[in-house]
Amino acid sequence: MLMSQLPQKVLFMGLGASGKSSIRSVVFEGKNPEEVKDYQATINYTRSTKNFIDSSFQIFDCGGQENFISAFMGDQAEFIFTNVSIFIWVVDMSNFDQVSTSKFYFNHGITRMYEFSPNGTVFCLFHKRDLVSPDQRDQVFLSMKKFFEIDSPFEIQFRTTSIFDRSIYQTIGEMLQTLIIKTTKALTVSEAIQEFLGQHDDFSGITICNEEGVPLFAEGKLPDNFILPANLSLANYERIKSEFKTLKTFKITMELDEYILVFQRLKKDLLFIGVAKKTDLTQYTIVKMDKIAEIVNSLI
Repeated sequence: MLMSQLPQKVLFMGLGASGKSSIRSVVFEGKNPEEVKDYQATINYTRSTKNFIDSSFQIFDCGGQENFISAFMGDQAEFIFTNVSIFIWVVDMSNFDQVSTSKFYFNHGITRMYEFSPNGTVFCLFHKRDLVSPDQRDQVFLSMKKFFEIDSPFEIQFRTTSIFDRSIYQTIGEMLQTLIIKTTKALTVSEAIQEFLGQHDDFSGITICNEEGVPLFAEGKLPDNFILPANLSLANYERIKSEFKTLKTFKITMELDEYILVFQRLKKDLLFIGVAKKTDLTQYTIVKMDKIAEIVNSLI
């Protein structure tokens, strides 16, 4: 098989108990975070294939025991690191005792990435931020970022994440959008949304999520408290998520103090989320949302 014919990979690596499998299960399998708190360690690696808007890629979740990591970066390196589009190194930011060991293997991973997938993208996630006191998170992040920054051929992107808030969806969505947007169909969808937003100043943004809540498209300038998928802090988002998984068609409209939110099911198990500024012409705004949702549905 030629290199260009190999499927793209999203590669998760990191020490044991850093949270890799929990991320995969919550983000790509729709598991409730409470269900994955006591996951058993991954043995060797797991592999699954995902398809979004004409894009297909494999999710590799590699075991974090040191004997596995050594093998992945040694004899198995060519198999593991070939054709990796996104390399994600996960660090438990609440476990300071393992930071040095994690950095040691991260450095080796960067070397292997450059050897076998020099055009890939590298993310370093300081995960489990929910276990760090909120008033210390920024300082811990900055300290860890400084420690993990290396002289690298890649522009390493650092994030703090948790499966218990929207951060992991936002981060994984940001990664996947770089893969999905490469297809002709995805570009057409993105251009249609951008054109619509350019013509309607009252719209703040439009996001298209998959059924797990990962934002596959995110266009517009949304206020901070509406960083999507949806807004996990909304009390009734779980109801929306539940109905999305059980009903073939549904549409929910919310009116807040300053904004209108519309949640609408599209084909291919996608969720349209539109956010618009509230005006005296609320019904007209909703009609316009229906129109762009219809256009997007016809394109996917």
